[in-house]
Amino acid sequence: MTEHQGLKERINSFIREIMEVRGVSACVLASRDGILMGKSFVAGVSVPSFAAMSATMLAAAEAAASISHIQPPGKVLVTSDGASMLVMGAGDRTLLAVVLDPTADTEAAYKLFTKIAAEIAEVL
Repeated sequence: MTEHQGLKERINSFIREIMEVRGVSACVLASRDGILMGKSFVAGVSVPSFAAMSATMLAAAEAAASISHIQPPGKVLVTSDGASMLVMGAGDRTLLAVVLDPTADTEAAYKLFTKIAAEIAEVL
């Protein structure tokens, strides 16, 4: 197995782990620049665009915190009728973005995502 194939399988493993969290209906791993690295998403969605917009949301929240002289956010949570989106860093170069259905306990999910993000930070 080449190093590239090993990395691809590791990314897929992280995606599977994220999808196992109760209430997760879709997710992506992306670079902080918004370049898609891995996904589990329904058909008909522009996943590269979702990854890019997720990176933009996180970067904007971090910039707003910086100019306000407060700590960077641990997560960006967007709520809507029928779903929520959670975006968070997973190390200096990577982020994870998830779509949560209405049954999800967002705080419990966030705690699990924090553990997964730490693992991702070690690998990517």
